Amino acid sequence: MPKWEIHDKWAERMGLTSKVSNFVNHLSDFPEESLEFRAFCEHEGVEIILQLVRVRDFRMIMKIPKYLQVEFLRRKGSEYVIAWYLHYVLDYIKMAPALTPEDVINRTEDKFGTCQELEVIKNFVLDNAEEILQDCRR
Repeated sequence: MPKWEIHDKWAERMGLTSKVSNFVNHLSDFPEESLEFRAFCEHEGVEIILQLVRVRDFRMIMKIPKYLQVEFLRRKGSEYVIAWYLHYVLDYIKMAPALTPEDVINRTEDKFGTCQELEVIKNFVLDNAEEILQDCRR
């Protein structure tokens, strides 16, 4: 994964606050340490998982940990969801050196579906692909 300094740099370039970036960095890499996220999972996570089971959405069930993070952040605000997708995509770019940024975005859309926040990330990452690749793959 890229260092948090890289995540912070690109979050700042997107106009996200350090408060949002720090919160999302910590949640993404250490979800078990977030008392707020743990409380969300204990109170609302069970119902979310049961809904997925009832509709037999097994594709989404396989993504439960990340899905719960996105649902949790959606309640905090769109900027948190944008920061989460940015963190996720930067990590993916680092971990998959054979893929282009466009490939990473396409696979992220395939995994999570499209949403307004992911569209923002898609445009931003593709517009800054060369510099992002340099930062994430050195």
